[in-house]
Amino acid sequence: MSALIPRFRTYGTQPFGVAVLHGGPGAPGEMAPVARELSSLRGVLEPLQSASSVEGQVQELRAVLHENAELPVTLIGWS
Repeated sequence: MSALIPRFRTYGTQPFGVAVLHGGPGAPGEMAPVARELSSLRGVLEPLQSASSVEGQVQELRAVLHENAELPVTLIGWS
């Protein structure tokens, strides 16, 4: 049986109004230090995107934000 891979991590407390986005594909988790720093001020989501296409990553991000964030969200990305 395979382990379930998390779709996102949370930092701080709700509402989650900030999302930090990693470069990729292939770099999930690299924004954790930024998320931890921001979480003293705001609730932060760190989507752990794994799709190999831009369209797939957009769909993953959309799903995580619509299900877990307080929209609109501030997006912070690095690649």
